Amino acid sequence: MKRFSVAVIALGAMLSPLAAQTNSCSGTALAGIKGLPGARLLQDGTVLGLAKMNINIDGYGKAYHPANAQAGALIHLCNAGEVHLPNGSSYHGSVDNSTCTGRFMQDVARIGAAGWQDPKVGAVRWYGILGRGEARMTYTVRQQGKLRQVSRVVPGVAPVAQADGSGFYVSPTTFFDTTLADETDQRRYVNALRIPAAVVPNQPELSRRGVVMGSFGVAIDRRSGIAKPFVVGDFGPRVGEGTPALARSLAGLPITDDVTRAQRFAGQVNQPRILWIFFGSGSAPVRYRHTDEQALVRSAQEAFLRWGGEARLANCLRVTR
Repeated sequence: MKRFSVAVIALGAMLSPLAAQTNSCSGTALAGIKGLPGARLLQDGTVLGLAKMNINIDGYGKAYHPANAQAGALIHLCNAGEVHLPNGSSYHGSVDNSTCTGRFMQDVARIGAAGWQDPKVGAVRWYGILGRGEARMTYTVRQQGKLRQVSRVVPGVAPVAQADGSGFYVSPTTFFDTTLADETDQRRYVNALRIPAAVVPNQPELSRRGVVMGSFGVAIDRRSGIAKPFVVGDFGPRVGEGTPALARSLAGLPITDDVTRAQRFAGQVNQPRILWIFFGSGSAPVRYRHTDEQALVRSAQEAFLRWGGEARLANCLRVTR
């Protein structure tokens, strides 16, 4: 291991008595974790494994806009929704570039002009932006040689704009500040450009072991040796996604609000060389307060030291090579 985050080292010097009593990385195979095919469960409930580092910008106030890049959005709207059509078919807007900028935007325009909830036109299930309301789609299908009517409820179909009047859509995270009741206030959500955070699948295999929103872990790039503690901040399809703040930290880049579209995927790693360690039941989840974003960073570093810090991480790194 070449080096650790400077912030971790500095805090370690101050809080070393908090370090866990064990440096063990012994455990058993843990199957079923999406994105972690070789996951292991350690004796203290830690879950770890190797995965990629894809970028998830959800939580950033300028992530999505109806006019996309023309309005300064970092991510195209096609990454935020799934279209459901009256014929019973559906597709994700990000399936390929031509669908993203062509078919998806055309369907969104038609569906939006019809009020977002007209089953005769279609519906969009928004998952990257906040969506409200639902649409009940009814289809005719052939089952066992007979035509039957089936219904599907599509949730979260009307996209919601931020309260500040900027025109950007609300980009929520599962982990949020409960003291802000207004869902349209973007400050309610964990800022992806400032907070090193990880995305996990919503699976009982993780939640029953304490890997929940507001719990902690540490990620390390096996190539560079740079490590960064993180908070679990959102649900997603699999382990292997992190905020730009986390990805940039592991790449040795500064955390900054000045991320352009050209820089939005800085730190992305397309090979499973990132060791993801989730402390699970060993780190009690915390609450998020938007008035002190850096409290999450401090709490993650402290949880890392209680877990075992640099010594234990080095041991786990050797085990997974």
